[in-house]
Amino acid sequence: MNAKISKFFDRLIGFIPAMIIVAIYVVMIFMITDFEISILLLIGGLLMSMIMGAMDISIFPLRPIIIMYSLAAIGSFIYIIDNGAFGKFSSEDIIVVSFFVVTILMMVLISMTREETPSSYIIKVIIDWYGVILLFVFLFSLYYYKCEALVNDNGKAEGSIQTCAYFSCITFTGLGYGEIVTLPQFRMVAAMESIVGYICMGGVAATIYSLIQSKLQAIHKAKRLEEKDDNDPV
Repeated sequence: MNAKISKFFDRLIGFIPAMIIVAIYVVMIFMITDFEISILLLIGGLLMSMIMGAMDISIFPLRPIIIMYSLAAIGSFIYIIDNGAFGKFSSEDIIVVSFFVVTILMMVLISMTREETPSSYIIKVIIDWYGVILLFVFLFSLYYYKCEALVNDNGKAEGSIQTCAYFSCITFTGLGYGEIVTLPQFRMVAAMESIVGYICMGGVAATIYSLIQSKLQAIHKAKRLEEKDDNDPV
């Protein structure tokens, strides 16, 4: 009994740093009313949650995080519409937003409803990671759009959500073609997105490789056991 109590308190103490960070983060969200800064806080919270989820900290399971931040991203978009921006959207902008929202929600639905098997576990992890990537790209897109942060190489403002999503995607993946750039005051935000993109893309590659290796090792082990049983005398 004492061992169980000690183990419980050890786990509780391990969660204290994460709980403090979450408490500070929640206080900041309630204190700051500026929408653009709130989006950056959402992005920072998503990054923190993703890292803790990847570390298997049980209070930050990745799939609930994706659901929570999907709702936050949709809420941010509704806020932008409610502030009179709907009339500025073209049909292409609506298609882009619909793609992000529908794809992320479909990924969550597929991940939650698939039967739990070793193969489906790998698929679920990959889906979760790509859901996080799409959320990052979408949240940064909303930030660039709301701040009117982008110009083309001639200095002309580029304010459509489609252009913002395009810039966010190529920045996140590290392509950076250069025909669309940020205004000087937003360069560090773009740099931050690029760094986050490297973390996520590297995390996806490492996770997929690790899971496939584990799967192959399990297959080889099962095959060796089967061959051993066949070779054993009756």
